[in-house]
Amino acid sequence: MRVLIAEDEVEIARALKLLLITVGQTVLDCGRYELAGETDVLRLNKKEYQLMELFMKHPGQVFSTEHLMKQVWELDTEAGPDVVWTYMGFLRRKLKQAGADVEIRTVRGAGYALEERKC
Repeated sequence: MRVLIAEDEVEIARALKLLLITVGQTVLDCGRYELAGETDVLRLNKKEYQLMELFMKHPGQVFSTEHLMKQVWELDTEAGPDVVWTYMGFLRRKLKQAGADVEIRTVRGAGYALEERKC
């Protein structure tokens, strides 16, 4: 009986790990759409979550505004590049509010990247 319980606990731990993406000490809970930093846990809306998931799965990778538009806004033909700029502001504020040790940096002429904050 103990072996079955231990196996169940291992399976649960694996499933939970799949639902969490961690970069530095910052955690994105994919099941709850929550972003956790050192000081707070914040709920993200769908678009914020989709952007953070992309950035956290690929830390350091630069994504152009066009790529972000295709990945997150897909067929929303009314959305323009300014919506990406707006959401970068939302996410930067939320990262700061949560006390995250990562930040979204603008790479001039190329796009945006998630990087661990330097001391």
